Amino acid sequence: MGKTLALIVGLPVIASAAAAGYITYQNIERYDAFTQTSLRQANDSLAAQGVAIQLEEVSRGLFGATREELYHVRLLGEEPADLFSIRQQVTIEPHRASGTFMIDPQQGLAGMMLQQIPELLAGQQGEWHLNGGDDRIYGRYQTGAIKMTLPDGGALAVAPLILQTETRLDESARGTARLSLASASLQGSTQGDANLQQLELSVVSSQRNGSPFIDKASYRIGALNIDSPAMKIKLNNLQTEQAALIDRDTLASLSTLTFSNLRVSSTDKELNVDSSNLSLYIDGVSWSGYRRLLEKVQSAGDDQAAIAGLMLNANEVLKNGGSLALESFETAFIFNDLSPGGIGASGDLKVNGKVRLDAGDAAGLPQELMARLNGELQINLSRSLMQSPLAEHFISLLDAGMLQDQDGRLVSQLKLQHGQLSANDIAVAF
Repeated sequence: MGKTLALIVGLPVIASAAAAGYITYQNIERYDAFTQTSLRQANDSLAAQGVAIQLEEVSRGLFGATREELYHVRLLGEEPADLFSIRQQVTIEPHRASGTFMIDPQQGLAGMMLQQIPELLAGQQGEWHLNGGDDRIYGRYQTGAIKMTLPDGGALAVAPLILQTETRLDESARGTARLSLASASLQGSTQGDANLQQLELSVVSSQRNGSPFIDKASYRIGALNIDSPAMKIKLNNLQTEQAALIDRDTLASLSTLTFSNLRVSSTDKELNVDSSNLSLYIDGVSWSGYRRLLEKVQSAGDDQAAIAGLMLNANEVLKNGGSLALESFETAFIFNDLSPGGIGASGDLKVNGKVRLDAGDAAGLPQELMARLNGELQINLSRSLMQSPLAEHFISLLDAGMLQDQDGRLVSQLKLQHGQLSANDIAVAF
């Protein structure tokens, strides 16, 4: 009876162990396949810049379930050199795979340079993990904080730089990356003081036909203050964003920029810009042509033949036409000239419009560019700008009818039709 009971209890244990070993083996194969695919894609993208990544396996244990790896990022060419190396420890379990990594301070040009800032590498932390049943891999890396005294007596303080990533393991390789820096400051330097708060960069990318594609990118600065002997700058809540979309072979892109306040001042001038925004939309661009152009740019030299080849590829991108829409540009400002007898200015302006490029032969594009452009631009200015150094120009435009006074605003409608420019239907020579 005892032997039978032991067998009944022992069989599930043996089966579970066997299943766990099988799952671990599958995870090892999956990890190896993912590593090779990622390396191939990365090297395909970096080849045009003369850079390559090479994997060196330092050790492997437990039938491949644990391993130490060293990734070398190398500059190719007549005098190849290691830029930097990343050392990684990997553990592959039945329902989880994970790793820790760090920039190796003993290898590569960057490692040698970073040795001059020991705090940066001493506090670095890198890790990633993949849970069973999940189709995403998550990663996080942060540097150490920096606190150091400069030769001129200034104090430099930089918070840890943090990178967080999430990547799908399917063919799309769709991923997000977020780089953030909480603060950085320079105090007591002979060049002045500077302070940066909340720097963030976010990128959403994917693979399109084997090539990396940026679907969305955004950049943000919470606050920036610079106080130097020559100039003072204050910027609050700057944010830029670009989103791209491919429909069949057509590329479209929307770019925006906003900030809440910008102030620039010197000993005799001061500019204060209130909340402002800019929005640009590009549509109708050939995606295949644009991709070929990028490939040519990455591999082109600087001789005349290479530049001429790039121009031909640029013409191919635009041969099917396209459009650029300034969906909005709005800003308000105050400018003070503090010098003796200086005249300031204040006001706001609003601009929007669209320019279209007609399709045509790529070879004839440079000569036919103006004839193939058509568009409109609406300009709306506050009348307070008449009280500024530009008053004479505004008066001459009003007298000519190219600028009109409507409800206390200065307005004009610019039109470009087959190379002919007009303002309020009055021809403009350019």
